[in-house]
Amino acid sequence: MSLFPRACGLAALCLSGVLAVSGVAWAHAFPVRSAPAVGAVLKVAPKRMTIWFDADLSPFFSHLVVTAADGRKVSVGRARVPAGHPRELTVKLRALAPGTYFVAWSVVAADGHHTEGRFRFVVR
Repeated sequence: MSLFPRACGLAALCLSGVLAVSGVAWAHAFPVRSAPAVGAVLKVAPKRMTIWFDADLSPFFSHLVVTAADGRKVSVGRARVPAGHPRELTVKLRALAPGTYFVAWSVVAADGHHTEGRFRFVVR
């Protein structure tokens, strides 16, 4: 048997072992919870929107915007990753009237992988 197929097989085995051990290096950041929660119906309007992720975020490339049903932006300023809380993304909100609000997030994990999503909540 030729050495080439054995070498390729050994290389593939080593690579799969490295990838299995270093799973964090290939992870994406996904939300684990938020406040307000996804689909929440609230009696009291929140003063900020916060999403917690399952991986550390790259602050410069992570964004969070909240808009009203008419498309008007109700988040104030740029979202931030608070010092000492690398898995949290938060933004202040204007005073919210009753209505439906849409949250759009886009993050880059510290390992460089991008994820994004949208959800809504309602203020009664």
